[in-house]
Amino acid sequence: MRDTYTAILSHCGGADFISETKRMSARRIAALEAELVHLEDKFARARADGKEPDVTDLDLYGRLANGQRRHLEAVGWDRTQRDVTPTLSKYLESKPA
Repeated sequence: MRDTYTAILSHCGGADFISETKRMSARRIAALEAELVHLEDKFARARADGKEPDVTDLDLYGRLANGQRRHLEAVGWDRTQRDVTPTLSKYLESKPA
């Protein structure tokens, strides 16, 4: 969850440049991702044992994935590039006189 949260903050331009509402969505995206990964592991173990995944778990997985998609759409699919170009005055201040 922590890794996903950090990745979403980076996707949005960094922790210092993200709005509180996007930060809330990032937290929810990360929580849903953790649960989805847990269910995916459960499905893989069931298949490895020659069993079918539980139907209620498959339904839950679909609902969680749709909820996560809605939060991701709100955050935006395209990565926000952080502008690290200094202003002219900051650049000139950094140079010796």
